[in-house]
Amino acid sequence: MPQCYNGICKIFLMKKGVIILGIHDGHNAGAALTKNGKVLAAINEERLNNIKNYSGVPLLSIRKVFEISNVSLHEIDLIAIASFLRVEDPVKQEKNIIHFLAEYLAPYLHEKWFIKISLKFLHLFRKKKELYKLFEGLGIREKPIRFIEHHLTHAACAYYQRPWDDKTLILTMDGMGDGISATVNIGQGFKIKRIAETSFFDSLGNNLYSEITAYLGMKRWEHEYKIMGLAPYGKADLAMDDLRSIIRINPKKPLEFENISGHYLKKMQKVYGEKLAGKRFDNIAAATQKIFENLVLEWVKNAIKETGIRKVSCAGGSFLNVKVNKLIRELEEVDDLFVYPAAEDGGAAVGAAMEGYYRYCEKKRIKPQREKLRDIYYGNAYSIEEIEEFLRRKNLLGKARKVTASEIAYLLSKGKIIARFAGRDEWGPRALGNRSIMADPRNMTVIRKINFAIKQRDFWMPFAPSVLREDMRKYFKRARFSPYMIEAFDTKEAASEIIAGLHPFDLTARPQIVNDWNPGWQKIIKEFKKITGVGGILNTSFNLHGYPLCGTPEAAYWTFKNSQLDGLILEDYLIER
Repeated sequence: MPQCYNGICKIFLMKKGVIILGIHDGHNAGAALTKNGKVLAAINEERLNNIKNYSGVPLLSIRKVFEISNVSLHEIDLIAIASFLRVEDPVKQEKNIIHFLAEYLAPYLHEKWFIKISLKFLHLFRKKKELYKLFEGLGIREKPIRFIEHHLTHAACAYYQRPWDDKTLILTMDGMGDGISATVNIGQGFKIKRIAETSFFDSLGNNLYSEITAYLGMKRWEHEYKIMGLAPYGKADLAMDDLRSIIRINPKKPLEFENISGHYLKKMQKVYGEKLAGKRFDNIAAATQKIFENLVLEWVKNAIKETGIRKVSCAGGSFLNVKVNKLIRELEEVDDLFVYPAAEDGGAAVGAAMEGYYRYCEKKRIKPQREKLRDIYYGNAYSIEEIEEFLRRKNLLGKARKVTASEIAYLLSKGKIIARFAGRDEWGPRALGNRSIMADPRNMTVIRKINFAIKQRDFWMPFAPSVLREDMRKYFKRARFSPYMIEAFDTKEAASEIIAGLHPFDLTARPQIVNDWNPGWQKIIKEFKKITGVGGILNTSFNLHGYPLCGTPEAAYWTFKNSQLDGLILEDYLIER
């Protein structure tokens, strides 16, 4: 970056724009590149190396965001890195000495002052060598570097891309990051002010939801969504009393949670073993979800009462729970709700870049800009020429044929299950049409085939519908534009037309409302509607259980070969069995 003389540097930056490289090198690592507060490119490492929730330096992602955006490495003004302490793969972290000590010492050493001192000390030992070596190799080691506190990255995602301009109540919640598990913030202008935070020891996400996930034989920090999917089948009142003495809203500090069990993380397993022995698994799941909902709603209402702010933005892994998002949205105290789609740690690279941008502008006295969130197709795409070359290498060019949206819709209407790999990768954990498996939502028989022969996943888990915006009020109660599959809705009787895309027990839906942000995807659904009269299709992520969404043609074809998909679309080409 040039030296500044008499404002020349500022003029240069205004012409070029302020470009920030955001990096998350922890759990579900990734990179993002922003220009003047707008995301140019963002991708998680798992999409490129096919290792789900990859933890570590996102070498491939960093290179890829520059390639996608056509930005030169030397053009960046700041490198913003998420988290003072690297959030490692939680499963591997169980063997980490810090994790071990935290588990045993947390009941005694979780005061805020201790966390802040520990954070500063432990940051000195943060894993930076790999990153700095990478920066050296890329020729960007001299660029300024700023570390962004973990929950501030979540807050930045939720606030700076919100769909309104008003003062905002910002809530973050996850298992834990940088010693904190939840925060309450006020966003105004281009600043975020934290007014409350909950310690790691008092984590609602870890001590209740994740440890119940483990108690029921699933992977903590990964399979919590299965508990949410299982919950409607159970009777919460048959296990609620056993879970009330785990965590509560702090009676003296109503914007914080309080762990009243006296235990932390895996030590909770003994507690649950004693309390829940003999209880049915579905009732435990139902009670967990209900306790979680009750506490979160009480927390939200307390925050609104304290601040007087009724527009709410949320991020953090706990807000992938679409059922609690639905209930927050429906509170009479809430005027509007925005939940950032990549709510979990995978979105941290964007949050780091956003916060880095606004602080950089503040320091350089540059007037910042802001972009409201639109589509989130931030990732990689392959040209027709690249797809044809891939088909040629695999000796598939003669077998593949070009298809139109109407031909795809016709195949779906005849019961075919087809995967679509086209356009840029979606940002976040949800498939929004470009890395999706499609099926006829009227046909209940597709559920069994997708669950067992294709996705190889648990039988109770629901699918989701992608529904045309003009048809959302036909199918959903209190419908509103929800394009990211981050909110749930109750359904109307007409939703029997999309029954395979609803939760099998409570008939709620987690829809993608489709508009012209993705014309190719919208066209397929419109053509399906012409044939069937139904304004939506079943949509589930294009991957096998235990793998990330397919990020390369190689991964897409491997998934096709190792499942019973009827067809695979690679851009305009269809491969059939």
